[in-house]
Amino acid sequence: MTEAPLELLILGTGALACAAFDAISGGAVAEGAPGGLKVLMFIDTGDGTMVGEEVMGLRVQGGLSDLPRLKIQGAQAAFVACEDAAQRTRALEAAGKVKYRLISLKHPSAIISPGASVGEGGFIGPLCVIGAGAKVGKGVTMGAGAILESGCSVGEGAVIGAGAIVGPGAKVESGTAVGLGQVVT
Repeated sequence: MTEAPLELLILGTGALACAAFDAISGGAVAEGAPGGLKVLMFIDTGDGTMVGEEVMGLRVQGGLSDLPRLKIQGAQAAFVACEDAAQRTRALEAAGKVKYRLISLKHPSAIISPGASVGEGGFIGPLCVIGAGAKVGKGVTMGAGAILESGCSVGEGAVIGAGAIVGPGAKVESGTAVGLGQVVT
């Protein structure tokens, strides 16, 4: 018997939300979702101006205040896809309050050492590498080709830009953005 897909809200409407949608459409791995994922809708995490607009062929159905109603209507899980650290924190808190299951997405081409620790609710993009002993906090986003070397640590809600490298033993604080191609030692 095949398991039903986990019904998911994407919290955000920007570039990360679109990348997450593409990753899900392309078979991104989500731990604990053997039946895969089904994106129900996008949620505006900002000022509400995106409500009613279309993103990746789906209508933006509401804001963070609508999460309780959507849970009652059957949404089971959420993926927080906000580029802005403050919006990301608000969205993680709002989803947590309503007890949505926070999904982490791993692109099929990403490599994660079995000795690494990765928190929930993050996005690990295409061709990313996470080395042995690396500690990655809740809600961390890694752009394409980012590398976290062995023994480094990345705090909650940090954003590691495409092509960035966090060196062995280096530390990235919570909420920090590491720019495209930057090296942290």
